[in-house]
Amino acid sequence: MCPLASNLKINNQLMNEFGEYLEFERQYSSHTIENYLRVIRQFSNFLTITNQKSLIEVEPSDIAGFMASLKTVFHLMRVSQLNRLSALKTFYRYLRKKGKIQKNPCDGIGGLREEKSLPTFFSQTEINRFLDYLENRFRKEPNFLHARDRALFEILYSSGLRVGEVVGLRTIDLNFHQRILKVRGKGGKERIVPFNEKALQAVRDYLVFRQPNGPVQELFLNYLQQPLTTRGVRVILNKICVEFGMVKKASPHTFRHSFASHFLSGGAEMRIVQEALGHSSLSTTQIYTHLNWDNMKKVYEKTHPRSHKKED
Repeated sequence: MCPLASNLKINNQLMNEFGEYLEFERQYSSHTIENYLRVIRQFSNFLTITNQKSLIEVEPSDIAGFMASLKTVFHLMRVSQLNRLSALKTFYRYLRKKGKIQKNPCDGIGGLREEKSLPTFFSQTEINRFLDYLENRFRKEPNFLHARDRALFEILYSSGLRVGEVVGLRTIDLNFHQRILKVRGKGGKERIVPFNEKALQAVRDYLVFRQPNGPVQELFLNYLQQPLTTRGVRVILNKICVEFGMVKKASPHTFRHSFASHFLSGGAEMRIVQEALGHSSLSTTQIYTHLNWDNMKKVYEKTHPRSHKKED
């Protein structure tokens, strides 16, 4: 019998035994079993094409090669890739348990790295319209909730804070004269961040209505005049978005993304933005450069010596 035919016979026997194991020992449904076996057959075909190995001759490099082909050749979504990897791990744990292999080739094959998507952010026009809406609402009907909402989102955008940082702000953390505030970020690290004139005026208007019940230090309070929570900020934003007619999906973090993007597009150095955001690594901040290609292109064309058109 030729090696190819021998391998096919071995593989078919292994898959039949694996199917029986899933049915009788694991008591999986027929639908689930078929999904598992479909993956094993696909992997078996991959081995036949690439190196004519049987399923019990597999090495970690074969698993890695198969996973790479799912992405680059078959263009499968990440969740589909993960499902196939999970099926292979289950199959080779079974073979190891039954003593058919000495070492599991899936050992050391970790989960696929999650592809980072670009953060959602507002354009400068969108953020101005949103904040102008809050200011106009407050001017028409000055009250605690309108004043708080305006101050809350002015500070979020002005200083690029995380939602957990903004609810943790205390009144003593703000220096109105210098227009700076002290933030306690991740890991308890403190940093100093500036805020603008619009935010300053919004906070001053808000403090007129702020009347906490008892010795409350937190700056932003709920309707009961108790400290606002991160969930509370999300509820407030969702409600305002409905009132405002905001089509774009937004979260409190969208204001932080917008702050970073607009700061960079305005010409700020990457290190300055990193410090303002409280990122420990510059690589975390660099994702925002992808949001500013148009501005970067203009700067490039203006400054790079070989980007200018030759004069006649």
